Amino acid sequence: MAKDTRKSKFKSGKSRPIELTLRDKRILFALHKYRFLTTEHIQALTETESRWGMNKRLRLLYDHKFVDKPKAQKALFSHEKKRPVIFGLGNSGAIALSRIYGIPMPSSVYWSEKNRRVREKFILHTLGISDFMVSIEMACKQAGNIRLMDRDEILARSPEQTKRAEYPFRWKTNIMHGGQRHEIAIVPDYVFGLHYENKPEGKNRSFFFVEIDRGTMPIVRRDIKQTSFLRKMQSYEDSWKNKLPKQRFDINAFRVLTLTTSNDRIQTMVEAYKTELDKVPAGVFLFAEKSVDLKVNRVWVNAAGKQAEMFEKE
Repeated sequence: MAKDTRKSKFKSGKSRPIELTLRDKRILFALHKYRFLTTEHIQALTETESRWGMNKRLRLLYDHKFVDKPKAQKALFSHEKKRPVIFGLGNSGAIALSRIYGIPMPSSVYWSEKNRRVREKFILHTLGISDFMVSIEMACKQAGNIRLMDRDEILARSPEQTKRAEYPFRWKTNIMHGGQRHEIAIVPDYVFGLHYENKPEGKNRSFFFVEIDRGTMPIVRRDIKQTSFLRKMQSYEDSWKNKLPKQRFDINAFRVLTLTTSNDRIQTMVEAYKTELDKVPAGVFLFAEKSVDLKVNRVWVNAAGKQAEMFEKE
């Protein structure tokens, strides 16, 4: 019987030597930013037209452990006809990022083991963030005069106390419930900014906190100690009212972008705002349905139920 020499998708093998190209470095940096990306995400971010060429290059990067594939995706997409391939950062990739860009990479982190331990729910949630952020990157490229500011840049311009924090994008808020004040921590799913390069300094940056809602969290709960989407909104209300992002990141204003599962769920969120929140403008909260096709021109609704724009108009 002839020996099957085909390579397994999830086993790296012997391969020819590799020298990192500019595109390879962009792939590694994108994986550092977003944790997990599909082949489609990577194609879009690197503006690669050939799917065959991209697959071939990713296979080579995988063989040399620059990129990795979380094993949990096998179970995640086992019943789907069209299964996306998901990539994460590999051990060699982390070393390369540290060497090329000076990005701190703890020597104690073994990336293949870290990726192996990831569960399906985390992958799905992370891909939801990646879907949205890749669409934002594409929109910025299309506009030509808008530059995406990622978390590293926002952290770099933040006060020293934030830079030294163990969890810089986690902060404490105070919300009232049942006549009592409760300390609740808020951690956005993602933080980014937009730099409008054709506008005057001081009026040329917008900042956003992203929430990816999978439809599993209750909108309202009686017990404030239990998570709910209203509790998230109340924490952002306190952040807006007491200018916490100014203290934390030197951000004067912000908006919260929520991607959720249906228009009905958006309407429930809007009703929760109208009923329970009164100290933050409706325009601080924007809602839209999630899209898996890297859609840029999605319809946003503010907390008053009116259509709104995420990108500033000229």
